[in-house]
Amino acid sequence: MDKEVERRFLETLSRTLVSLPFDVKVLLEGVSDPDLEHDVRELAAATVVHIISPKDGNVEPYVRHAEDVILLRLALRKLAADGGEGAPAFRDRFSEIYGRLDEELEVFEQAFGAPIVQWLEAKWPSLRRAVYARKKIPMFVDDEEVGTFLYDEGLRFGTEYPISEKTLAGRLKQPQPVVDHLHRKWEQDKRKITQ
Repeated sequence: MDKEVERRFLETLSRTLVSLPFDVKVLLEGVSDPDLEHDVRELAAATVVHIISPKDGNVEPYVRHAEDVILLRLALRKLAADGGEGAPAFRDRFSEIYGRLDEELEVFEQAFGAPIVQWLEAKWPSLRRAVYARKKIPMFVDDEEVGTFLYDEGLRFGTEYPISEKTLAGRLKQPQPVVDHLHRKWEQDKRKITQ
């Protein structure tokens, strides 16, 4: 990875890691937006569930949540592309995050490689099969009370989220640990598929 790509990657990853709890709220707005297509609302719910579910406990938080910042951006791109008539209004409502979206995804693709981003984007079917608090993904869209529960869980995630500018300062110096972690997960996933 050349120095300029590395610098842009570390800056982008730092910023997106710090903003993850706020960005999750944007996805939660997508889950509850009746003007968006049902299918993308479910995809948004599945992405939120994936992000707020505990995982990789023995891994540094900034490494563990790198996958989440990419998935979240892929989900937001999908909401804008496939959200139907309500998509332009949703995109306008969150123009700040959408204004940087393509550039951020491009930086991640340069750093991790296109196959990693494609692998993450191909995870939607498995993410949609997730169950959270004994609730299946469609319930978060179809049942207002269950949707409110997910919103509250998203807010709780933000409160307990272990990353801030302060905790990240001096930690994220090299791209390699993050890149290696995602490549390891990708390899494990490929092994599961072939078994």
